[in-house]
Amino acid sequence: MTKNKSTMSLRGLLGIVMACCCTLGAAADLELVPVRVAPGVYVVYGDLKPASYGNDALTVNLGFVATSAGVVVIDSGPSYRVAQMLHRAIEKVSSYPIRYVINTGSDPARWLGNSYFKKLGVPLIAHEEARKLMEMRGADQLKAMQALLQEKAYGTEIALPRGFSSDMEEIRFSDSLLQLSYFGPSQSPGNIAVWLPRQDIAFAGAIMQSDTLLTLTPDSHIASWIAAYDSLAGLRPRQIVPGRGTLVELARLDADTRAYLVTLQAEIDQAVQRGATKAEIISQAEKSKKLTAFKRLAGYATLAPANVLQALREKDALR
Repeated sequence: MTKNKSTMSLRGLLGIVMACCCTLGAAADLELVPVRVAPGVYVVYGDLKPASYGNDALTVNLGFVATSAGVVVIDSGPSYRVAQMLHRAIEKVSSYPIRYVINTGSDPARWLGNSYFKKLGVPLIAHEEARKLMEMRGADQLKAMQALLQEKAYGTEIALPRGFSSDMEEIRFSDSLLQLSYFGPSQSPGNIAVWLPRQDIAFAGAIMQSDTLLTLTPDSHIASWIAAYDSLAGLRPRQIVPGRGTLVELARLDADTRAYLVTLQAEIDQAVQRGATKAEIISQAEKSKKLTAFKRLAGYATLAPANVLQALREKDALR
């Protein structure tokens, strides 16, 4: 009886160990799930939380357009690993080769996966202004990503795209048409949207997002961002895939993106006109009913104070 109990205990322990190993193995894997937006058009949603080891720093939406002539990838992700998993996800819905990779901006989560696709010989494309920022800051972005992702950053290297300088670059092959549209600086110079006129769908990149508060950077220009937003909205796409957040109606994007930019700019302008000090402006922003209405968006507590400071810096730079 004692022997049977010991045998059962050993078997039970072995089962627990095997289960733990399987769990650890599953945690080490990364599976990206494409969501169909329209026939041949897919989005892979990024996490709304800040970049971390746990979410593989995938905090932006990736996308791809699959046709009988090949696949176009929209943003390559923050690492070689994520790009590789994106490719695997693509292969589940298309057996055709990847023809192009488009980077919609210089956010490291949008382009550090380029190194994977470069090894496959896939052409990389971005706006020239974004390419310049990648070249300027790529080494620091890569170093930060390696520190964050540790072993998950394996294979990740700087792979710069070809830059185009016009307001629009077209990609045509077979019966497919993608227009890479630059409406001016938004979150940063070189942020583009990918417009699919035949499907009436736009990938907005950093120009529009839903569900989470915008992040202003030292490169952001609020007035130009609003103008870029309006230009993209003026195309009246049937569907818009935001750079972050879920697929929503334009009215929701207006509420989550445009309204915040307009409100933040107005609050800062009015405070400066009143002669308020920086400390007073920050304090007033924390209490502003118009600004705190955006507390419903993810990341507000962390991003809102930093955005006020950045908006102030922009205002000072323009004076």
